[in-house]
Amino acid sequence: MNDETKCLKVAVPEGKFTSLSVPVHRASTIVFDNVAAYQARRSQLYDGYSYGLYGTPTSRALEKTLATIEGGDRAMVVSSGFAAITLVTLAMSQSGNRVLFPDNVYETVRPFADILLYRYGVTPVYYDPLIGARIAELLDKDISLVWLESPGSMTLEIQDIPAITAACRHHGIPTAADNTYATPLRCKPLDLGVDISVCAVSKYISGHSDLVMGSIALRDAAQFRLLKDHARMLGQGVSANEASLALRGLETLAVRLERIERTTLTLLDFVTDQPGVREVRHPALTHNPGHAEWLRDFSGSTGLLTLFLEPWTRPLLAKAIEAMDQFAIGASWGGTKSVVAVLDALPPRTITQVSHDGPLVRFSIGLEHSDDLIESLTKGFAILAAAQPAPSITN
Repeated sequence: MNDETKCLKVAVPEGKFTSLSVPVHRASTIVFDNVAAYQARRSQLYDGYSYGLYGTPTSRALEKTLATIEGGDRAMVVSSGFAAITLVTLAMSQSGNRVLFPDNVYETVRPFADILLYRYGVTPVYYDPLIGARIAELLDKDISLVWLESPGSMTLEIQDIPAITAACRHHGIPTAADNTYATPLRCKPLDLGVDISVCAVSKYISGHSDLVMGSIALRDAAQFRLLKDHARMLGQGVSANEASLALRGLETLAVRLERIERTTLTLLDFVTDQPGVREVRHPALTHNPGHAEWLRDFSGSTGLLTLFLEPWTRPLLAKAIEAMDQFAIGASWGGTKSVVAVLDALPPRTITQVSHDGPLVRFSIGLEHSDDLIESLTKGFAILAAAQPAPSITN
């Protein structure tokens, strides 16, 4: 054998080797023992291995773990949380259908629904996230899917998941829930009647702000095969490297959430009393929309909180946020480091209006010490306090 060929014949080490970590199986080409196995490779799409894009031992280990903690029978991972939402919606719908979305849905979903779905003949319908059992009034035979997102993006309303899923089940309509905020450790949508549970693995599950991935968990075998078929047709998959990072993040998910929740609860009273703060949204607060449902259906909270600020804060808000040196300014969340996002106004709504005319600030609390975060917040709110209008005097 020539040296050039020897370079390609890498020997697999012999002997038993066991590690606590899942090996990283990088692959595009999957090698088969014979021609018959190669020609039957498509049958391995669902549980075996046919091509690296559609699954490796590393990604399969991640999927099995996610299915277990979700309380599902099957799970699959795709390129992002948003990809999970679009994949489920497209797979479950066809021209002439309507799909229901809560009015506080993740903002990026709206252009997908209003432009792409509509182009394919599927009509998006937005509903009041606090509708509960009254969603039955909206259900009809042309509805292919009802989405839930609890808490909702930015405004953090909690939905009555059991009531909504019960009404949908009565009409034979499948449901899907974006469970990114709570993760399967704080809420299990499948146990509450949801058919398909979706998470942005990019957030708390991976937990280190260094990968983009989404997950889909469910119990119905036929729906799983449908989703896998559509994932293949849409070219969806994840790399073994990213699957390995997600597996590593999963190992510390529970302890990270405990620390993040404890720190966030410590900060709630502090931010509530600050100048310019009209309202604080967090599921653990008694005034938060859907708080009773949160107590019933969730085992705890996580680190997202939203501040509704007074309009007068706008001119100095950027300076105040930039003075909060422990908070990185960014759009994502769920990592070890605290992050802040600033919106000049509420995200778009179609059906429900929130009575608020000031900016919004969303904090994602990380693993920093609460004293350091309070010190950082104090710097920013001091800037706002200096600009606070004097109270009007009435006779």
